[in-house]
Amino acid sequence: MVSKSRPYVGVSGVYSAEEARGVASLMHGSGFTMQAGHVPMMGFQVSWKSLDFGFSEGNNRVPRLDSLPQILEAISGEVFPTIHYYTKRPDRLVQEIERVLEYESIYDSGLVGGVQINGAFPEPDSVEELRNSYPSLKLALQVNPGTMEIETMAKTLAGYYKGLDYVLFDSSGGRGLELDVGRIAAAYRALKDSGSEAGVVFAGGLAGGNVTHKIKLLAEAIGEREFSIDAEGGLRDRVGEGYGNDMLNMDKVASYLRGASEALLG
Repeated sequence: MVSKSRPYVGVSGVYSAEEARGVASLMHGSGFTMQAGHVPMMGFQVSWKSLDFGFSEGNNRVPRLDSLPQILEAISGEVFPTIHYYTKRPDRLVQEIERVLEYESIYDSGLVGGVQINGAFPEPDSVEELRNSYPSLKLALQVNPGTMEIETMAKTLAGYYKGLDYVLFDSSGGRGLELDVGRIAAAYRALKDSGSEAGVVFAGGLAGGNVTHKIKLLAEAIGEREFSIDAEGGLRDRVGEGYGNDMLNMDKVASYLRGASEALLG
């Protein structure tokens, strides 16, 4: 592992350079800077469809691959930028992520700080290969603690995925369902008891109306505040039918960030 992973406050599903600049401004205004105890993380959804088909028509969460460099350059140095890569093909995970990171040299240019693996669970060898090929990259893995017995999950992650910098616990699988503090706290304790050094990220339905309360409950349950959070679904407004036909609402983003700042920086 490159270094101890810094805790962060994340906003994911950013789609354009304009959105990225707006979210970065709100993050900084709430006290989340690259010098703060919790750094600002911005997540950009990419998937195998982005590589094979460009993007889904009408999708306001998944930017075109050819727009990524411009988006990342718009917030360079201001946030911790993370590619949230979704795949159904774990056997092709490394090759697909390589195509993203090497597109217009966005990794070599320092425009990407991390990759979060969503979707199909990768083989440990794939994570290790990414770790070796991109040593400055922070690697995160999205995990649904409701899909397997917690102790088994924790031992598997700690024993076979030592190259991870972050483990993201999201029982909703990215659908925005509100997190269960008790189960998430149990998963956190099991992971740490198993010896994992990865930073832990909590997600699931976080928004302005609940984030302060949820953070305080989590901090009390696990005995610390050195964890990360991420939000997406609760910060968006529906503009059509189907996945991706919604847009970030900057008022909701601002409310979420104010609530997180109250709980984490206050």
